[in-house]
Amino acid sequence: MQRREQERSRSFEARADADPLHLVMAVTGEPPVETVQTLQGLQGQTTGRWMLTAVVHDSWHNDFTALLAVSGIQRSGQRVRVLTAGDGSGPAEMTTLGLAAASGFDVALIFPGDLWAPDTVAQLGHALAPDRVVYADEDRLDAGGSHVAPRLKPAYSPDFLLASPYVGRPLAMGSALVSGLQARGSSTAEEIEHDLALQVCEGATRVIHLPEVLCHRVGGAIESPASDSDLHVVAALARRGDAATVRPGPAVGTFRLLRDAPSTCTVSIIIPFRDEPRFLRTCVDSIDATKGAQPTEYVLVDNGSVLPETATLLDQLGGRPDVRVLSDRRPFNWAELNNVAADTASGDVLVFLNNDIEATSVGWLAVLCAQALRADVGAVGARLLYPDRRLQHCGVVIGLGGAAGHLFVGLEEAKSGYLGMAVVARECAAVTGACLATRRDVFASLEGFDASLGVDLNDVDYCLRAQRDGLRVIFDPTVELIHHESPSRGTAGDTRDIVHFIDRWSDSILSGDPYLNPHLTRVDSSCALRGPDEKEWWQRWRSSLG
Repeated sequence: MQRREQERSRSFEARADADPLHLVMAVTGEPPVETVQTLQGLQGQTTGRWMLTAVVHDSWHNDFTALLAVSGIQRSGQRVRVLTAGDGSGPAEMTTLGLAAASGFDVALIFPGDLWAPDTVAQLGHALAPDRVVYADEDRLDAGGSHVAPRLKPAYSPDFLLASPYVGRPLAMGSALVSGLQARGSSTAEEIEHDLALQVCEGATRVIHLPEVLCHRVGGAIESPASDSDLHVVAALARRGDAATVRPGPAVGTFRLLRDAPSTCTVSIIIPFRDEPRFLRTCVDSIDATKGAQPTEYVLVDNGSVLPETATLLDQLGGRPDVRVLSDRRPFNWAELNNVAADTASGDVLVFLNNDIEATSVGWLAVLCAQALRADVGAVGARLLYPDRRLQHCGVVIGLGGAAGHLFVGLEEAKSGYLGMAVVARECAAVTGACLATRRDVFASLEGFDASLGVDLNDVDYCLRAQRDGLRVIFDPTVELIHHESPSRGTAGDTRDIVHFIDRWSDSILSGDPYLNPHLTRVDSSCALRGPDEKEWWQRWRSSLG
């Protein structure tokens, strides 16, 4: 570990453009005792290429100067600057003052009580460029000095950042992004971080996540944003011209963004089925009751039903002007059935649904379509619950359980999951075809689902191909549906499809799903820490397929 830290430090020092990394710290009120640990952590960095600008209240200037002396840091123009602000100044105003003083340089935020790992400056400085943002993982040190509450974050996820201040600390920003940067209307450190992260990430050409714990918070639990902290999310949406309404999220400090699809947007809901008429009836009836005013057609694909009850239901549905029933008796191939149906569909947005889906909340279809209509979005999925209200789907992780799997399966409805990922909108590698929305033009450009994956993983393959073309895949928990989990088919698990999928996407599987931190397990859906032999576990699993 020490050798790796030294190598990173030398790499940063060797950069021709490696000006010192300017650290900005706002200290509101009396400096907490943990500030000494923060300063000592800077003193112990493997590189000396850093400079601290501390902004303190007038009446606490002498106290902060005393803490500098205790920490052993020599105050000089080259290492530490102390700026003062009026005692009535808030943390946002003070942070903005510090940013202005560091203008023209790469900047990182640091807060009293942050203890940085010895190579944090080196790592941040090495990854930064004028137009980049860099963030890393963090944890907390309890009273006994033990590391607890690790926040092991995913790669950059713009929708996740809108819905949650997941980026946290440490947060470093390239010099081109700092000029004119202001923290506005924020009263806590977490709000300031979130506000500034939103501003700089939207202007960055690249946002880099370093999957290492570089910041240890000392002296208490992580704060939660105040109740009015949606103001910076609203401001971010206004800057981007994104017409979304912001509402409090289900977990503390999270937000839900509600978008409306234009009333002219037409939707084709495609549902393959074979018998099980009670599920098909429930599916269609529940959609009728909840879909709202969105112009909608149903394309029902009958894959060889034989029950008289099914025939009676189809006679009833077939008489409706918004329902078209296709008969396709070929051997079951989920991809082909949906592709043929899509060719006959007329909607701007195609929504692929399993026949065992039940809609329970009004307006879900408009939200789903609004997400799918965003120009850079290729596929959108819903939060799916089992009938007993446990979680069934909140996004797919590549390599989970082998090829791909759902995160947090079986989680209690009220639980938010690790980092709140079960309840906030975010990018993910894939979403399930049990409810998948995509624009017609995207579906055409991708040439639909791959029929060579007839039963398994065709939905995941579709999402990965969309991302390969530069499109995002979004999980939106605002769209919540009941999924009766394939009662007519049982659980899919076609070995040929799995082998074919792995052969095609082995590089993605082995390099790791970017939307799940590499230090979290792929053996199961728990988000527990990764075991030491998981690479070998995966190889054994792959060998078992033949």
